[in-house]
Amino acid sequence: FDRIRNMVENTDKYIVCWLEYTLFERMWALRGFDKLMMDPYLEYEKFDKLRSEIMKFNIGMVEEAIKAGVDAIGISDDWGSQNRNLISLSQWREEYKPYYKQIADMAHSAGKHVWWHSCGRVIELIPDMIEIGLNVLNPVQPQAMSIEELGKGFRGSLCFWGGVDVQRTLPLGAPEEVKGEVRYLIETLGTKDGGYIGGTSHSILSDTPLENISALVEAFEEYNTLRGISE
Repeated sequence: FDRIRNMVENTDKYIVCWLEYTLFERMWALRGFDKLMMDPYLEYEKFDKLRSEIMKFNIGMVEEAIKAGVDAIGISDDWGSQNRNLISLSQWREEYKPYYKQIADMAHSAGKHVWWHSCGRVIELIPDMIEIGLNVLNPVQPQAMSIEELGKGFRGSLCFWGGVDVQRTLPLGAPEEVKGEVRYLIETLGTKDGGYIGGTSHSILSDTPLENISALVEAFEEYNTLRGISE
């Protein structure tokens, strides 16, 4: 946190403190994925204890980050596969949602934003994420979630960050397709007040042509004043 305080004191840039492997991912990293999936049914007391101990650490992290003066707290747990949630919505609400809300409430009570990184198809969770107090969702994977559906359902309710497809458009498309996708994302997810942060649906992979990366940067520079174009 000395490094974070130094960053805050020496820059006017917006700073997010990420709780990497916030809860679910920390639990399965320690316990093993298949075992954690069974623990709520077979080892609930141990499951609850592990969750509680990790949350104690998270609460301490959030407290120190707020003291350091960051602008936002970032949650980082992947909850989606390519086509569905990893667990049922009812189970997620019972076993994890209250703990994310605790983090979000701490952040908001201190005037900080809440960011969330969650790969895969998480569209079913978004209403609950908004209810908790989510401000920014990343990485927005179009091969897992319909951009049109996201725009119709949640445009203006939170800020989307990412979306340019690293599975097809960037590695396999032409530069003009990349530019078209950038414009579509801004038009579909953005509003006159913002609502969209330019970026990709995940890390740009090594098989991506350089001309497509250049087109990506050029498109965001060209279209960054088009927010709310389709409102």
